[in-house]
Formats: sequence, structure tokens, C-alpha cells
Amino acid sequence: MPEPTTTTGPRGTRTRYEVTVHRDVRIPTGEDEVTLSADLFLPEGAGPAPALLTVLPYRRDLAALHGSPMQRMFAARGYASLLVDMRGTGSSGGAPRPPFDPDEVEDALAALAWAADQPWCDGAVGMWGESYGAFMAMRTAARRPAGLRAIVAVQGMLDPERDFAHPGGTRGAAMPLGFWARNTLLAQLLPPLDDFDDPAEQERWTRRLDAAPYLLDLFRHGPGDPVWERRRVDAAAIEVPALTVAGWRDLFADASVRAFERMRGPKRLVAGPWMHGSPQFSPVAPIDFVGLASSWWDRWLHDDGADGGAEDGAAAVSLHVQGDRPRWLGFPAWPPPGSTLNAAPCTWQHTGPQRPDPAAGALSGLWATPDGPFGLPLDQHDDDAGGLCATSPPLDEPLLIGGRPAVTVARPWRRVSVKLTDVDPSGRSTLICAGLERVPDGAAEARIALAPTAYEVAAGHRLRVVLAPGDFPRVWPSRPSGASGPGRPAATALALPVIADRDAVEIDLPEPGPADAPPAPPGREPGPTAQWEITNDLLSGTTTVLVGASAALAAPAGRGHRLRIRQELTATAHRTDPAASSVTGSVTADVTTGSGRRVTLDIALDVTGQGVHAAGRVTRDGETLLDRHWRA
Repeated sequence: MPEPTTTTGPRGTRTRYEVTVHRDVRIPTGEDEVTLSADLFLPEGAGPAPALLTVLPYRRDLAALHGSPMQRMFAARGYASLLVDMRGTGSSGGAPRPPFDPDEVEDALAALAWAADQPWCDGAVGMWGESYGAFMAMRTAARRPAGLRAIVAVQGMLDPERDFAHPGGTRGAAMPLGFWARNTLLAQLLPPLDDFDDPAEQERWTRRLDAAPYLLDLFRHGPGDPVWERRRVDAAAIEVPALTVAGWRDLFADASVRAFERMRGPKRLVAGPWMHGSPQFSPVAPIDFVGLASSWWDRWLHDDGADGGAEDGAAAVSLHVQGDRPRWLGFPAWPPPGSTLNAAPCTWQHTGPQRPDPAAGALSGLWATPDGPFGLPLDQHDDDAGGLCATSPPLDEPLLIGGRPAVTVARPWRRVSVKLTDVDPSGRSTLICAGLERVPDGAAEARIALAPTAYEVAAGHRLRVVLAPGDFPRVWPSRPSGASGPGRPAATALALPVIADRDAVEIDLPEPGPADAPPAPPGREPGPTAQWEITNDLLSGTTTVLVGASAALAAPAGRGHRLRIRQELTATAHRTDPAASSVTGSVTADVTTGSGRRVTLDIALDVTGQGVHAAGRVTRDGETLLDRHWRA
């Protein structure tokens, strides 16, 4: 049954609509036995409207536990919003595909064609999403389907190998094999949270229990495996108008900017100081993302919008400057106009241990291993001390960096992590950006491109380039190896893209208004709801990062289901024996349905650089449905 909800009054001159939600709408796929499940959010009284499509493997019924706020907000602005479960996930039929499989686009194409043909849609469809949803929006746009008029891609990847599973060509650790592996296995094993007692839902759930977790696919296809080439998205094939949103503190910062660079149609880039998550609800410098995206949709999804609209006066590139004097700057293109400052770190002050620390990296925060609205980079000083540092003299004047810095390294290790930091007069070291590359054997020199950024270093501060053999828990630690020639690796050149003051135009990006406040937090379990701990064991020579959370979540009105969940992940790096490093994770979940049924889940992960082990146990009303171990 529809669930009416009332939005608050109008903001500006935009009409606000009441929203009706239809849950588990079935979408045909062209295969009689397979339909996709979707939640549909309709603006009441708007008549046929443009549709906004999001396709995900993360379950629309789990999104409903948090209120599906973005879909509701877009519907309140007059857009029909559709959140779709991929084949084999959530309430959709069929067998799941491997993660990032190019055939996933067939689900999006089926949903797009179906939506365009519905009486509540005027035939115009836009596609958008965050993270995997952005990846799907770009993959679909690259197919150039009829009816797709524009996209919005928020913090998405292009190359699942380089951007996610194997950063810089080396096997990833805590993010792909820890956080993401744990969360996707949880989504796979959880029972249906809408119509639990429906026989079709029970059948789809029990069939999902037998599927192989995504974890196995990611581990079995290591760096350089040919399968990854098929899974990339060709952003150069995207010709529809595209709004790309990047987060400077997000693991997909470089991927988002690369996507913008390669797209061929009308485009706009907005890059802010955000971690992995919606800029609408960011605890740091939030913006009215829904208003921003709605202006984009207004321009490109309405018949009278193609020749102009609210976006015409906007900067094609909007960048938030971090560091000294945070502010928004607008530019006509990326990279911003300016010059390149070529510095020679070999002439700076040099410090570093005889044996660089293979466990360094934890103080970079959780930007590469996101698991909540926290985890910004910490003071890098102690991590810097474990690497080979070159620190400049104090700057005579402020330095505004905008673009991709690059560092040339002589005698590189086989794997080189490079950080650029801002060192203040008290010695505090703030991460500006970083890069990681696997270098060919025997290379005498390597040029390491760092992630794009916009950052102002204050006068009197110093720049620091830090070389390390790894970046844990982003990738697995290893002993430094492969340096070519006598001596140790050294940064010999730094290329800094610098923006001149005359080229910087300050702009304003509005913050969310009262009508767009974050949804009320769900009920919480007693005790701590979130943990982030970094500990050093001086006896064992280990560094451990622990991240945990607990919550109690209620299903939408009328269902009566309740989910209680506790999850934890621990990444431990060993300095003396890097091969003993590990990532372990656990989840316990308890689902109580409105009809009094009870389902419990226990998930455990034990991962090293050499192998993975996952265990899952599911009971329903005390009966064991699954007790299984997966290994690779």
C-alpha cells in the first residue's frame, strides 16, 4: 500500500509535493522468470514527470530502514524516483552476477525502458547514484540508451581494479576484502525486510544463501587479472550531460575527476572536502546537493530546459579549497588555469629511519576504507617518521594548489606510496593528497601521480614529501624491496599545479536548508554506537585499526520489522613479519518481524594477503538454514 508522507513548505520558488511510496514494484527484464524489485517515489499531483533511476546491489529494503531520504527529496521536487535492486540481490529475481560485471547494465537498461513507458513518467529519464550507483549510471550512459537524457555521478569509480580492489596495482586490504566484503555478505544473507512471509520472497532469500560471496571473486582475481579490463567503464563513451561530484577525502577522488576529464558531453564538476557519502549529509562543509542536482535535472530533463536554465550561470568546475582559508572557487574548466611549480625535494631537509615502517598508513584516516561519517586524516607526524621525508623551508607566501601533483622518485621500491603534506610551525603534518604505484622491476626512476586536490598552504608552513613502501590498511604491508642502484629511494622532483590569485573566483554553494535536514537517526542499541581506534603494541610490533558500530533500525510503518546489528572490523599490520598481517571482521544481526518470526545472523571474516576465509550462520525461529564456510 502507498505510504503518504508530507514534506515541509516551499523553499524559494520551487513547488514541493507530497510523496507517495510504492514498495516492491516489479520490473520485467525480458526473461519471463526474472523481474527486478524497486521502490517507487511519486510526487502527488505533479502529473507525468521525469523519472530518476538508481540501480544498486545494496537492497532497497535496507535503504528504507533509513527512510530513503534522497529518493523522497527528489520526489518532493517533482521527480518520480525509482530505486532498483540488481538481479540476484534484495528482492529481485535471478542469479547474482559477479561484482562490477559489465552485464549488470542490462538490469539498468530494462528498468530505464520500463520507467520511460509508465503513465507517471513523461518519457524523460535521468540516472544517478552514489558510489556503486554512480558506477552504474556511468556504465549505462556509456551504452547511450534512448531515453536517458542526463546523469549525476557522485563519488563513483571507473576502473574497479585500480580504483577499488587493487589500488595502484597492488592487492587491496581493509576496504575490498574487509568492509565491503563484510557488508555485501550481510546484505546477501539478511532475510527480506518488507514482505517477510511472502513465499516468493522466502524463495529468493533461501536461494541467495547458496550464492558465492563477492569476497571470493575479488580475491581470486588478483592484480593484473584479465577479468578487470572487462569491468572498466569507458567514460569517453558518455555523451549525455553529466554532473560529477567528487570528494577530496574519498577513495574515488581520482576516479571521479578522471571520469569528468573523459566525458564528451555537457558536464559539470563539483569537488568538496567530503569522505565517502552524500554531500547533503556530510558533517564537513555540507552543500544542498539535492538542490544542485535538481537544477541539473531541471535543465536537462524538461523539454524547455535544453536551451538554458538554472545551470547556465554556474561555474563548470566548482572546487572547495582545503587548508588555510577554506572556500569555494569556480573555474571554466579542469584542471584550473595556472602554472606548474617545479621543486627539487632532493635539496630539502631529509629525515627517515634506516628501515622504513611497512605498517605506516593508519593515520591517513578512513578515507580509503570508509565505514561511516568519520575518519578524516589525523596528524601525519608519526606516520611520516616511519617513512623517508623531504621537508621544504617555510613558504614565503601562501601556495594555492589545484590539480594533480606528481613526484619523481629515484631508485624506487617495487611499490611506492607517496604523500604530500602541509607541516605547520608546531610540526603538525596535514595530509594534502597521496599516490600509490607498483613500479616495474629494475626501474631506475618512477613518476608517481598523486590524487587531485585543491588546497592552500599558508605562508610560514612547509611542504613535505613522504616515501613509504606501503599504505596500511589500504593495501597489505610488505618489506621494502626492489630499489634500483646504490642508496635508498629519494624524491628528486615535485610538480605542483598552482592557481594564481587572479584566476580564482570565489563562489557560493548553498548549505542544506531546514527542509532538507538529515533524517532522524534510527534507534540505537545501548552503549557506544561507533568506534574508531588505532593502537600500537610495542612488544609485538603491530599497529591495529578497529572500526565498529551498532544500531537498532525499524522497517517503514506498517511492516513492524526490527533489525538489531553489531559489526566490527580489525586490521592488524606486523612490522617484523608483514606476511602475518590480517583483516578480521564480524557481524551479528537479529531480525524480528511484525508477525513474530525471528532470524539471527553471524558472519566472520579472516583475511590475509595469501587467503580469505568467511563463515556465515543463519537461523530462522531456531532452525539452522545456513552454516557455511567459504575459502579462497
